[in-house]
Amino acid sequence: MKKLGTAALALTLAGAMTVPAFAAEDLLISPNPNAYATAITLNGDALDTAGIPAASRNDLLPLRLVAEADHGSAYWNQEDNEGWFNFGGDKITVQFEANTILVNDVAVNTTAEVHDGVTYVPAGVLEGLEGFTVTVEDSAVTITTPNNDPMVKLAYSIMDNSEMAGSRYDEDMLTEFYEFPVDQFEQIVAFFPMITNPDTIIVGKLADGADEKAVTDALEAYRQNQEDTFSWYLAQHLPKVQDARTVIEDGYVFFFIGEKADEAEQMFLDFVAAQA
Repeated sequence: MKKLGTAALALTLAGAMTVPAFAAEDLLISPNPNAYATAITLNGDALDTAGIPAASRNDLLPLRLVAEADHGSAYWNQEDNEGWFNFGGDKITVQFEANTILVNDVAVNTTAEVHDGVTYVPAGVLEGLEGFTVTVEDSAVTITTPNNDPMVKLAYSIMDNSEMAGSRYDEDMLTEFYEFPVDQFEQIVAFFPMITNPDTIIVGKLADGADEKAVTDALEAYRQNQEDTFSWYLAQHLPKVQDARTVIEDGYVFFFIGEKADEAEQMFLDFVAAQA
């Protein structure tokens, strides 16, 4: 048995030695011609396009990827065979029967493409959204959106760190639903929760001569309302409310209810220090 095994091994080695050697360049893997080739930068961050199929032109953008990267959403309306791509208060609709495109319900003079379930629109379509700028150079597309604002970025970073989910409220909503003194702010970014949790974040810059007491009184009234609610409803959230943070630093305001409150407060303080 030993001799038979040695012979077999010798034959195997001899066969291996007859295989021609390959040059290093022969081992390089050619780029996949069916892969998406455009580099997309959104608000300074490169998007991961790995696994996305190729489009027919370099200026075509995978709309769901861009929407979700900008904290938007995508939804397929099966009944009407439409795709809805939401960017804050703006919406792009693709009607798949003819691949027509609507921006905020107004038709544009171009069409979409769909490849392997991925919807693409020309980059110029995004310029129809308020506050968007788009630059196309060869195989690179650079997009800047209103979410590139430093204070908005801070709010989203804190939300991601704390694993929060919430809806952004504009100034009119803050006034209508919470009687919040938005007139005391130069800028304010606010996210409020669903009814099943109290998670809230407000970041703002006070206007010159602002009434800080009016602001802190409004924030405490909101916090007390959340405490009254969650003291009997889903009480497991009550410790977060009791650990709420209200901070005013160098004219900036921070209010927070959520997980990792210490980290959230420090992120705010680091942001304020960077503005000096």
